[in-house]
Amino acid sequence: TVRERRFQKRYQEFAPEIETEGYPQYYRQNFHYQTDGYLSDLSANLYDLQVELLFSGTADAMRRRILAPLKEGLKAFGAVSPRQIRVLDVACGTGRTLKMIRASLPSASLFGVDLSPAYLRKANQLLAKNPGELPQLIQANSEELPYVNNYFHGVSCVFSFHELPSTVRQRVIEECFRVTQPGGVLVICDSIQAIDYPELTPMMENFSIMFHEPYYKHYISDNFVERLEKAGFVDIATENHFVSKYWIAQKPQ
Repeated sequence: TVRERRFQKRYQEFAPEIETEGYPQYYRQNFHYQTDGYLSDLSANLYDLQVELLFSGTADAMRRRILAPLKEGLKAFGAVSPRQIRVLDVACGTGRTLKMIRASLPSASLFGVDLSPAYLRKANQLLAKNPGELPQLIQANSEELPYVNNYFHGVSCVFSFHELPSTVRQRVIEECFRVTQPGGVLVICDSIQAIDYPELTPMMENFSIMFHEPYYKHYISDNFVERLEKAGFVDIATENHFVSKYWIAQKPQ
């Protein structure tokens, strides 16, 4: 059980039938001590409920906060037909963010990538219930996005960076920059950091232990503005809402 796994510090445990070869070492973890990490249908089916319980029913509200800056950033392409707008959700998981983007941008072409085939199956089930064109979902590593340069008008990434090692975070940001069109927008949503609420730092540090988030302790002190600038982004803004933080950045024209 999750309780036993937590107390016995078992955090790289997968069922025998789960194929873990080919995945990065940092990904082969029981994040949140959840059964099979991100690599089983059971995990995918339980994930959204777990996250909503963890955040007391506010997880979707925090995801929705990306929509306004995403739509604002896309105004740079006012001369482009809404049907020609392309938006990518990086580490799309079960597709909940893509579902919200579809409701907000009904004509845009949507794309999602994730490492987990189980979570992509769940995303397909969720998104197939919605009217309109299905987003194109691809199993891929965010460190090597399978798209040509300057392809997307907008890119989003929600609740992923805190589960990546430091060097991987930079590579993913640089990949987001590469596939974004000049003038395009990147919107990141993730956890608050120590600089935002210093008084909550002990709670944040404990979170990494209680929920087996091995890269979270470094994340809460990481400087994402510097990372985004290093990749080439400009006009970087940050926002905090509840326990989530947002970075909005533009690729220069």
